[in-house]
Amino acid sequence: MKLFLTSSTITPELILDFELFSGKPINSIEAAFIPDAGYTPQIEDKTWIENEYLELVNDLNWKVDLFPLESKTHQELDMLFNYDVIYVNGGFSGYLAQIMRKSGFDKLLPALLKSNVIYVGSSAGSMVLSEIQDASSWYIGEPEPEAIDIPGLGYIDFQIYPHYRDELYTPIVANINPDIDYLLLRDGQAVQINDNAIKYLGSNIIALEKGERVIINQTKN
Repeated sequence: MKLFLTSSTITPELILDFELFSGKPINSIEAAFIPDAGYTPQIEDKTWIENEYLELVNDLNWKVDLFPLESKTHQELDMLFNYDVIYVNGGFSGYLAQIMRKSGFDKLLPALLKSNVIYVGSSAGSMVLSEIQDASSWYIGEPEPEAIDIPGLGYIDFQIYPHYRDELYTPIVANINPDIDYLLLRDGQAVQINDNAIKYLGSNIIALEKGERVIINQTKN
């Protein structure tokens, strides 16, 4: 199982790490781009979805196919086995989790990961892999309150808070559940998971573990 979970796409700082993780040159990747998290009615301007798609094509030289889950049949979902990467972009993770279940993607994902397809998450695409979607429900500036009642896919046992900036620390701490662990990722930071091995990409990543601030610069096995 290979998960590459970012705050905001594969930025220049992450390219070498991704090449080592995937075992392929960055410009040889074929990816399915899943945009559904951004299709929520709560987001009116959707031009940024195309911009993120074009970043993969123009900046990383990926071969990318747009692959909205909501419009795919179960048979069409099997096409995902043909890609190196499933790239799941940002938006609202509660809405995304609902689409993943409605389409049947959640049932297919274990087999995809077992076949060495890499899951790349960007923002909500990373958040949705948590067991519960606590951070999404109160996310500063773009809360999705209903997400707390929508289970995530359960591949990680911590919350990812993307697009972290220092000025957000105080309001984040005011909202956290002290029984839950959080990883605060700045753009350009990521966490990669290879089965049970976890590697944190970026320096001085802030985690909140049972309410306590921890600075991470290490790999966990």
